[in-house]
Amino acid sequence: MAQANVDANAIDQCMADSGGLEDDVNNIFMEQQLLSKDKSGVVILPAMYINRVSIRGSLEFPVVFKAICAGYASGTTPAVCDMCAACSDQKMCITNGFCGSKKMQESVSTMNMAYAMMGLAFVFGLFSYIQHRRYQSQMQAQVKGIIAEYMPLESDQIQNTAVSEEDGEFT
Repeated sequence: MAQANVDANAIDQCMADSGGLEDDVNNIFMEQQLLSKDKSGVVILPAMYINRVSIRGSLEFPVVFKAICAGYASGTTPAVCDMCAACSDQKMCITNGFCGSKKMQESVSTMNMAYAMMGLAFVFGLFSYIQHRRYQSQMQAQVKGIIAEYMPLESDQIQNTAVSEEDGEFT
């Protein structure tokens, strides 16, 4: 108790005032608490009253927060109730003043991400179209070159079908 800076004499005096430890005497403070419990209607501990309605059982932060926010009349609900109701960590939301972490607040919004993705899709689509047209043009040039080697394009050219110069022309 010395390390915790607790006055041992004050604790001993409190225990003596409430009935002591030696004799079989009722504890005065405990009797007062039990009477108070019976008068207020608290049957299951822990319990809490919000707007004269008893909340019993697990009194975790989200349960109490929702009960407090539900107690407001329609249209008078504080902004913190609306802002933090859907938050996964309501206690941090109330403490920080926003839902999520600071890192989340500084991150890119969903709409900005969607616009960026659409922009990238458009750029890649345009690039693909240009590449397709370029390859198509190159292919056409190659096919025309191959055809030009084997089939003369001018119709007025006389085709020489002789095997050698001495043979002359076939008629």
